[in-house]
Amino acid sequence: MRQEVSNLLELETRKAVRQKLMQTAVLEKIERNHLRMDTPAIRELLTLTRKRVQGTAMIDRVQRWERIVRTGDLESVRRIVESDDEDSLEMRNLSPLSVLLEENERRDVIRATRRRFER
Repeated sequence: MRQEVSNLLELETRKAVRQKLMQTAVLEKIERNHLRMDTPAIRELLTLTRKRVQGTAMIDRVQRWERIVRTGDLESVRRIVESDDEDSLEMRNLSPLSVLLEENERRDVIRATRRRFER
């Protein structure tokens, strides 16, 4: 039982680290390339996410993402990426921005996550 809990915690930690690294990579790409966040792909992903989530807190987070994307609010994205509180963790999990990364950029993040846990 303890090993199962330990394995579950490690998986959750890996997921949180991967999401943080993924969102950091997206933020850097947006800033470096002056990308718009309000794209059809991101709006479509937000629409799908809205249909999947349940509960007031999750719906509120999707609405916040919609507002962030619509207004291009990079400061809010930066706060979400840099903060480690529960709300920021959940916001990173719901983030539609990873569609701005190419497949090779996503693979780089996955490799970076693996390297962090190989130490």
